[in-house]
Amino acid sequence: MDIKLIGIDMDGTLLNTEKKISPRTIKALEIASQKGAKIVICTGRVLQGIREYIPDLSFVRYYITSNGASIYDIKEDKVIYQNLIPTDKADKVLQIYRTSGGLAEVYSRNMSYMSMDDYSDLSGRYGVNQTARAYLCKKNEPVESLFQLIASRPEGVEKFNLSYFPAVTYSQIWNRLNVIGGLSLTFSDIRNIEVNIHGCNKGTGLAALAEQLEIPAAQIMAIGDSLNDREMLLYSGNPVAMGNASDDIKALSSTVIHSNDEDGIAHFLEILFQQYS
Repeated sequence: MDIKLIGIDMDGTLLNTEKKISPRTIKALEIASQKGAKIVICTGRVLQGIREYIPDLSFVRYYITSNGASIYDIKEDKVIYQNLIPTDKADKVLQIYRTSGGLAEVYSRNMSYMSMDDYSDLSGRYGVNQTARAYLCKKNEPVESLFQLIASRPEGVEKFNLSYFPAVTYSQIWNRLNVIGGLSLTFSDIRNIEVNIHGCNKGTGLAALAEQLEIPAAQIMAIGDSLNDREMLLYSGNPVAMGNASDDIKALSSTVIHSNDEDGIAHFLEILFQQYS
């Protein structure tokens, strides 16, 4: 086994349920990096939503964000790849979703945005608790109009994160978005819908980076836990599922490790790199 690149999901994988990376996990990843494996973070989050973790991951150069819509090179401080939703299609997504009664977040230029009306009344509109409200306000920039934001992005937008809508409308919203055509729909938990351009996912993002780095899929490992990790697990030659992963994700993986609350990544990599490096 000669692993040159390890793509790692964040929520439910690298992060525990307290949304923290354990010191043991950081150390295991650093050792893997020192032994020649490039550590790549592959997340559905926008770059702004993960900046607090970057100082602890000084050995990580590349971040695949927004489910593969963008790849950021920290060392060069620039985006090196994008796969965006065109403005006209993004406008249609927002037109459909604004009738759902849910919260829309638009990811663009490494930032996440929500409407000022939602930002100022998250608890009243969506019943979010104090912790969730603090998180949403921290990662989002409020704007007067998401339609105006989209119009100001001629290059397109990275992704939509749609959430906090009535559960009974989930299938209806999903189907209406599918009717638009040319979109990729997924979710990271049962309470949201993530929208990218068709063909954009963590797998295509990981493949784009691997091509630039000239690393074949056989030398790539991917670690994840949920549906939006599916394509990167299928692409990599060494798919690994967390112990807390869904059964569908476990079925795609050659290895199932301990959960994210049991230092699953650390335990696995400590053994792996002691044995094979």
